[in-house]
Amino acid sequence: MSGRIFAFVALFVSLFAFAGTAQAAPAAQSPSSSRGGTALVLSVQYSEFDGNAFKATVLTCERGDQHPRRALACATLASAGTDLQTMQADDRACTFHYAPVEVAMFGFWRGEPVSEVHTYPNSCVMLAHTGALFDF
Repeated sequence: MSGRIFAFVALFVSLFAFAGTAQAAPAAQSPSSSRGGTALVLSVQYSEFDGNAFKATVLTCERGDQHPRRALACATLASAGTDLQTMQADDRACTFHYAPVEVAMFGFWRGEPVSEVHTYPNSCVMLAHTGALFDF
């Protein structure tokens, strides 16, 4: 458990180090970052039914970030915003199996601060609502 917390804290600290460095450098902004920078720490904590697995990654919407489905995740945020509770589910069928999954999103989306935590009843429902965002 303490290893997971350490990994999450290390990712979170590196996010702020990255964000501070990116803001200090006067560089031309790309069209995708014209409204401000994006640097989000995304984490997923599965229940004991799924082995208490913990996953985390950093999403910047730029080449070279850690998210394996970066383009789709950024498209999801661009169309739905950063409010996890208002994201609409796709048409997939999920079981009623209760194995709660907690997702968290902290950092900056297009220059705006984000701090979101939401619990879904199982991983299927989580993926139905968030698409590629937490699919890593």
